[in-house]
Amino acid sequence: MLRLSSILVLVAIMLFSCQKNITTGNIKIVFSEDTMYFDTVFSTIGSTTRELRIKNPDSQKLIIDKIWLAGGTASQFRLNIDGESVDSRQSVEIEGGDSIFIFADVNVDPTNQSSPLSVRDSILFSAGGSLFKVQLLAWGQDISLFENKVIGSQQWTSAKPYVIYGNLTIDTLATLTVNEGSRIFFHRNGSLKVAGTLVVNGTIASPVIFRGDRLEKMYDDIPGQWTGITILNVSKGNTVANALISNSVNGLTLGEPGGGALNPDLDLSNTSIMHSTVSCLNAFHGKITAWNDIFSHAGKYCINISSGGDYSFIHCSVFNQWDYGYRQTPAVSVSENSDPPVGPSELMDFSFNNSVAYGDMMSELIITPSSSGYTGTYLIDHSLLKLDTLNSSFWSASRFTGVLINRDPRFINISGYDFRPDTLSPLIDNGNPFYSISFPFDIRGESRIKNGKPDIGAFERIAGEHKN
Repeated sequence: MLRLSSILVLVAIMLFSCQKNITTGNIKIVFSEDTMYFDTVFSTIGSTTRELRIKNPDSQKLIIDKIWLAGGTASQFRLNIDGESVDSRQSVEIEGGDSIFIFADVNVDPTNQSSPLSVRDSILFSAGGSLFKVQLLAWGQDISLFENKVIGSQQWTSAKPYVIYGNLTIDTLATLTVNEGSRIFFHRNGSLKVAGTLVVNGTIASPVIFRGDRLEKMYDDIPGQWTGITILNVSKGNTVANALISNSVNGLTLGEPGGGALNPDLDLSNTSIMHSTVSCLNAFHGKITAWNDIFSHAGKYCINISSGGDYSFIHCSVFNQWDYGYRQTPAVSVSENSDPPVGPSELMDFSFNNSVAYGDMMSELIITPSSSGYTGTYLIDHSLLKLDTLNSSFWSASRFTGVLINRDPRFINISGYDFRPDTLSPLIDNGNPFYSISFPFDIRGESRIKNGKPDIGAFERIAGEHKN
């Protein structure tokens, strides 16, 4: 028994004496990336956290003498090294084949600078007389920050971004004018409410952007990052032209249920509203004239109208499919009833002309009557629709003229939200020229009237165009 235990002890000592640590010689360290890039970081707010993995590819333990920020305590970057928030750490051990993680973020304060500011540093690793380096690179920008504020009349420009925390309200009798190239970013649950007037003056070359404040590319089409824009019942004279509204719960809402005699209004043109958890466009007993607009990628509705009002859509492209669950509602919903019910329904005037409503459901349009039947006025003219005509009680020849039913619109790239028609698209030349007299240019300024045969939807086909 003694002899056996002595042998086991001897073997253990021999094995331990054979185990070596890598401290000198040909040191190998594998990094998950050689440069850590941080997208635009707003002043005083800070960045999201990036992750760096450091792997020991050898079978023997690796000892890193020191890990530190080259900029030291003056650096605008901050590190968490293997679970410890420090700017430097010594004698870091990594077992053979194992890894450790470093997490980094950055605070940038380019006060009073309108242009992005490049901020650089590096993480240095000293091991066995060798020096390794991982670059850190971020861009920062000064901002105008609003947090739960009511504002009077203002002019916003492209000089620097506007970041909204909580709710920003445009006061009654005040006008917020947002000029071309302006960028408005909303933090989680942020919103814009309009009691006065909203005037958005984007251009085709420099649209106005409303989106969440997560600027990493992976968040470009993620919905639900902020609440949305709500134009209240007391608001009048709203115009939104050449804008991109994305990543919200409800992109743009006009009016509120139970508004009574108050009827807010909106002219909406050359605007894309996409990536909404619930709806891209909601409207309650208001007035909307919309042309050259795109509505897409919503959890419930691309366009949701109820409680009466006056709504006209000309040369609009509506397409819906939802990749975050099962969608049970059509892309376009028009109801003479309020939701929730709040009293007698108002008359509904709804027209959908030279436009397309398509998606992956059997029907992408529904019109719901009041309790006394269809009392509103409806006209769908020279449009392409995904529609189950046999089971749609609102279908009638008097309401639908020159329409194309269940024809694939053949957009250039649905997955990339590119709704230009391809070469064989039935949208080409099938619009009613009557509407193009008033709206002779498409969403990007191309002529619709050059051959006298306008295309259906927001885009006019240009020969030779293809998927980017």
